[in-house]
Amino acid sequence: MKKKICIISTIIILAVFALGGFIIYRNRFSLSINGNAISKEEFLDAAGRKRYEVSSYFSKEGSNVDSDFWEREVNGEIPYEKLAEAAIEDLKYFHAVYGLAEEKGYVDNGSYDAFLGRWEKENALRKEKIEQGGIVYGLSEYTLELYQEYEMDTIQKSYCGDLENEGMEVTDAEREQYYTENETFYQRSDDRILDYIKIPYLELGLNEEQIKELKKSMTSVYKQLGEGRPLSELAGEEEQVSAYLSHADVTAENLRACSRSIEDVLEYAWELEAGESTGVLDEGGSLYLIECTDRSGNDPASIEEVKDNINKALREERYEAIVRKRAENAIVEGDMERIFYFMKKHIEE
Repeated sequence: MKKKICIISTIIILAVFALGGFIIYRNRFSLSINGNAISKEEFLDAAGRKRYEVSSYFSKEGSNVDSDFWEREVNGEIPYEKLAEAAIEDLKYFHAVYGLAEEKGYVDNGSYDAFLGRWEKENALRKEKIEQGGIVYGLSEYTLELYQEYEMDTIQKSYCGDLENEGMEVTDAEREQYYTENETFYQRSDDRILDYIKIPYLELGLNEEQIKELKKSMTSVYKQLGEGRPLSELAGEEEQVSAYLSHADVTAENLRACSRSIEDVLEYAWELEAGESTGVLDEGGSLYLIECTDRSGNDPASIEEVKDNINKALREERYEAIVRKRAENAIVEGDMERIFYFMKKHIEE
């Protein structure tokens, strides 16, 4: 009897040890990219960056973001597993960028810990400068994600600025091909001549009766536009609205400046052809009546005018392709079942 009890006890102890070993195994996080060990913190930071993207993906598939969201299977996919996979893809890209940057000498150390150190140092320097009354350009303090964007952008500029680097030399033929393929992008906006009435009644503090009278006057002007008389002439005869009449010569060269000063007017007038007008519009606390008195097209910007822009676009495309290829070819080592289990446990952190 004692022997039987001893055997049962041994079996129980072995079972406990086996269960404990299995739990330890499941909880042990192990992941490396190109031989570089990825810490739990680095993995969770990457998962945090991809969290919104993954939740949006499943939301579009009809899954509600509730308490069971991350563990609920949708069309054969489990959100927490997809998040873990997305985090790994993000890490592959990160290490492709920083591996290249370290090779080129843009950073002394391409590891994640070194990246965190630079982030902390940058924020400390900015804080110290502010405390001493100095001027800090940009943000007073970087979040981790914004600092990564800033540093990756700096690395890209450094790579693209060195014509000795792979893919950075652009030939005339390559420029010509890019220009031909994207010619519509370099089409300059039409020149427009606009006459318009804009009355910001909300800003002026006008009452309902005053607004009603102004609308009536503007409607009278609008009805006469079809008789061949221009807005500039008709509005000048209407005492109530004549003071609000304005004129704008909008050309491809000054479009940006006009977009800042009369953005709303351009929005409502953009589709008008020469001789066309809007009706009386009541939008955003203002009344509008706009006439396009002339509109003429422009030729696309010449290849010489946009040469630098084309060079920049091609170099950035090629840099991105180089990084993406490195990321695709990255060697990832790790037990995905354990990584999924780790992700599931830490999904709410």
